[in-house]
Amino acid sequence: MTRKFTFKKVAIAALVCAALPLSSSVADSHEGEEERFFESKYRHDTMQHFNYSMQKLVPILFQGTGNPDHLPAIATILASTATMTKSVFEKDTRGTEGFTKAKDAVWENWEDFAKRMDALQVDTAAFAEVTQRTTDKEEIMAAFKNVGRNCKGCHDEYKAK
Repeated sequence: MTRKFTFKKVAIAALVCAALPLSSSVADSHEGEEERFFESKYRHDTMQHFNYSMQKLVPILFQGTGNPDHLPAIATILASTATMTKSVFEKDTRGTEGFTKAKDAVWENWEDFAKRMDALQVDTAAFAEVTQRTTDKEEIMAAFKNVGRNCKGCHDEYKAK
């Protein structure tokens, strides 16, 4: 079965994804953490939207639960969020007072970090495209694994535990 997304549907998904980091309920949901400074909150919220999409994809792809018809929409939200990931880290906040999980290595190794963010954007776009044109599980999983490798590699290098 081939899935088609109209420009309107993709635009709505992108707008929703872009607006969510501005939501006060999301921005204030850092229970158990020290106070974040503005850039840290914004980065965290952006990455949380990425994480929320991943949390919806995993049950569909690995557990056979959730709604597989939602796969293209969720993948589109993931790809849309990935377009913002590099830019939310562009401001060097080393030494800023407040909580962050971004390691100083982000800015010490900006070329590598930026290249990883660019790869994430390319791979999430490819994953979204695959989910829109096919239901072939092998092809979808291959594209999804590229996204997962990007996430893990970057977290291992650039995110504090």
